[in-house]
Amino acid sequence: MTSPTIAVRVLRTPRATRTDAFFLVAVAVLVIFALAAIFAPFVAPYDPEAVDLGAVYAAPSPAHWLGTDALGRDILSRLIYGARTALLGPLLVVILSTALGALLGLVAGWRGGWLDATLGRLFDVVFAFPSLLIAIMAVALFGKGLVAPVIAMSIAYIPFVARLTRTLVTAERNRSYVAAYRVQGFGGAWIAVRRVLPNVTPVVGAQSTLNFGYVLAELAALSFLGLGVQPPTPDWGAMINEAQAGLAGGHFMPAIAPAVAVVIVVVAVNIIGEELSRRVGGGSR
Repeated sequence: MTSPTIAVRVLRTPRATRTDAFFLVAVAVLVIFALAAIFAPFVAPYDPEAVDLGAVYAAPSPAHWLGTDALGRDILSRLIYGARTALLGPLLVVILSTALGALLGLVAGWRGGWLDATLGRLFDVVFAFPSLLIAIMAVALFGKGLVAPVIAMSIAYIPFVARLTRTLVTAERNRSYVAAYRVQGFGGAWIAVRRVLPNVTPVVGAQSTLNFGYVLAELAALSFLGLGVQPPTPDWGAMINEAQAGLAGGHFMPAIAPAVAVVIVVVAVNIIGEELSRRVGGGSR
């Protein structure tokens, strides 16, 4: 007779297998895009900025796997090189916002009092402005490109990380191991940085992984609006913007290829982030 524990385990196995499969596929997809971006000069079949007016809007073929755009540039090559800015921007935003957000959240959650209240009001002010609006304001002030949007997005995402870190640190501050370290004579700063922060880092890191997908989509939207990476530098959002003129003539591939790339990477990152959150949170398989 099958015990309830074994029965539950058997029922959960197919779901766990599917979840692991999706997670591994998502990781593989992200690794492929990252490697393609890193080794773009060796992987791309053509120079992404090479114009060939004799091959304008060429259909997919063995010579051009995804066809060419309005200037005869190879879409696959531009897609591969475009992965550099498409992935680098969100990576920088996640690193900056996570580092600063975790630090501010640690200070607010550990110290409490007026400092916590002040930082909380500051976070509320930043929350009042959508991240895309902050990026547009930064571009208006400092000019188009990748630098201004990355800095603006980093500032916009700091409160997300800081609030999560503050909540986690506040809970950890009252745990028995913190009291034990205090009794042993360790200082509050040492306990916060060396013991509390490492305990909350996995949860914060999982959330930051999800932020990567959001930032990627927003930076692509900024480039689509003409406020991000500027032509002729390959970028997925800019490629979609450039392809608009050809849509009326039935030339869809120059717009579809980068749009699909954005969707695939965002979905892959979300799957990875959700799975990491589930594992860190102790979800049962």
